[in-house]
Amino acid sequence: MSRIDKLPAVVTSFAYREEYFSELGGMLATVQKHHPAWHVVSGKGPASGFNSPTFEVAPPQHNLQWSLPVSFQLDGTEKDWHRIVFMKGWWMAQVWHQLSTFAPSDIRRIIWLDADGRLNGPLDIELDPEAEIIASPWWTDPGTPEHEHHICSGLLIFQGRSGGPVEKVIDAWAADCLARITLPLMPSAFLPGPEGDQCLLTKIVKNNSGEQEDYGVLKLSYEKYCGVPDNKTNECKPGALVHQWMMNKKMRRPEDRGKDWPPPEEARRNPPVGDRGALENR
Repeated sequence: MSRIDKLPAVVTSFAYREEYFSELGGMLATVQKHHPAWHVVSGKGPASGFNSPTFEVAPPQHNLQWSLPVSFQLDGTEKDWHRIVFMKGWWMAQVWHQLSTFAPSDIRRIIWLDADGRLNGPLDIELDPEAEIIASPWWTDPGTPEHEHHICSGLLIFQGRSGGPVEKVIDAWAADCLARITLPLMPSAFLPGPEGDQCLLTKIVKNNSGEQEDYGVLKLSYEKYCGVPDNKTNECKPGALVHQWMMNKKMRRPEDRGKDWPPPEEARRNPPVGDRGALENR
């Protein structure tokens, strides 16, 4: 077993719509602070002059553009938010197949962090560096029926080899996400629980549960790796190693676009540490 902060990795995210550009910059600054050796692949969009949604991609070596293989136009409705979140599966497949081979071995290790996420320290997740693994926080509240437990895709870790079982999961997730983007109406939910890309990924992982001898699923602590703001105080829980600042509160519904949210970057860069030690064994 090795801590992930001691291993080579590619960390990736994108910002689609200008409001997310500063969010992406703030997130990547925390990655650079705590993981300066990791390679970064980031994207901003929509790029102008293209017929389909296109990102300006900034990998370590050079700039390029990636265009979504399906087309849509932002129309100012809540559909925009749904379509954008469903681009995540496609994006991760692009990174996996094109830009995840910086590690000195044949193992590919890519880490997604939402643009509004902030690292409060080095990621300390322990895993077998040679295994096929999918890791993320899971919502597993004891009061919630098990069939509603789901992946929280603000932080995702995919590790495996080219052509391996993890790659097959990524490709299936990408295909499902692209199919959702093309729906004329965007349903509010596809599974019990929160909607979006994470529900599609959860469904694939659960449906493959009989094949999990081929890849491991690490269910990370929600409290430690998905620290979201309190609905009443708007403050993130002390002790979380990853804070997620929930830009969907501002960007999902058109009527919320004027909200004074999230808090200033400086406030988010100096969160209360709290009793992090109490979270270490969770």
